[in-house]
Amino acid sequence: MIKIFQTGDLHLDSPFSGGDIVRSEKGRKRLREVFRRMMKYVRENGYDLLLIPGDLYENGYLTEESAEMLKSEFASLSCPVVISPGNHDPYEKGSFYACADLPENVHIFKSDRTEKIDFDPLGVSVYGYAFHGINHRENPLEGVYTDGEKINILCAHTEVNVPLSSYAPMSYSDMEAAGFDYAALAHIHKAPEVYSSRELTAAYSGFAEGRAFDEIGKGGALSVSVFETGEHAEIKIEKLDFSEYSFEILPLNIGGLTSDEEVAESIISEISSMGYGEKNAVRISLEGLLGLGFRPNIPWLIRKCDSAVDLLEIKDNSLPLADADELERDMTLRGEFYRTLKEKINSADIKERSLAATALRIGLAALENRDLSVFLPAEENTDIESEAN
Repeated sequence: MIKIFQTGDLHLDSPFSGGDIVRSEKGRKRLREVFRRMMKYVRENGYDLLLIPGDLYENGYLTEESAEMLKSEFASLSCPVVISPGNHDPYEKGSFYACADLPENVHIFKSDRTEKIDFDPLGVSVYGYAFHGINHRENPLEGVYTDGEKINILCAHTEVNVPLSSYAPMSYSDMEAAGFDYAALAHIHKAPEVYSSRELTAAYSGFAEGRAFDEIGKGGALSVSVFETGEHAEIKIEKLDFSEYSFEILPLNIGGLTSDEEVAESIISEISSMGYGEKNAVRISLEGLLGLGFRPNIPWLIRKCDSAVDLLEIKDNSLPLADADELERDMTLRGEFYRTLKEKINSADIKERSLAATALRIGLAALENRDLSVFLPAEENTDIESEAN
């Protein structure tokens, strides 16, 4: 049996440009700690090979601290390390891969064409290539055929089954035709299901730890066990979790509530019931049917509830439809205005639905000579926000 540890898409030293300087540095520190935990696991669990199919770091942002950490952690391993540079960490002049004095156990693919590295004591050949910039438009497996006498592994940064992709387009059929037993892949952060056929097993490791709300939940790495069973190797894969911090999206039905205080209490209760705290960034999606006279004050709710987690975002996707039946029957201008907007209020498009809901609230308030500022979108409602301060 051969034990392989696979990780990619760590994006060390990501700029985290959406936050302030302190929050951004905390994010970068978390990613370094995730990598250290991974390498500690590799050291302690007897792996034969470490595969990194790209986007280990962010080119142009890699700090000296992270560069030294990488060299030190790699040097601490007794197994070979194979890296296939991706579109965020391309192999190019002046890059870390080209200039760093890396330990002898580190092997980096340098050509944009597929090459092979043999590890004879393991009976393994690892194939890979390097991005030389942000794009790699050619299929790197064209004309590639493996040696059938060894276990053949592809270590690749790629977008599979997307023929016009700019990210080393190839297919699982290409991998099978080339004769690979296993393909260690990176680039797709939300890892799809493991691909498995009689000839080939292929897996994306996914993101290592979330950096924003498009990477929700726990990230991690893969432990891959390869068994020689005859004509085709048997592959077993285990997902390993090394992240302590996660981004989470939480829908919350506030239908029937009539005040910001009630909504705040509901938000805090839901966060607590999910076990979220200082190691979570949470985006709350407010949903449900509200009365026409109430619209949640998002800035106030964030200030009231943000101490419950490390980072809190609140999106208002609620609808002013608690009085819909009454408006449907209303034969005055109020009812006609509602019926005009009804289709858009029930649209599957969230943006269209939100805009129509705001228009309904404002329009009905205007017809009733009420204060319109209460129903303006939260980011525009400066009167409410300054009053809450």
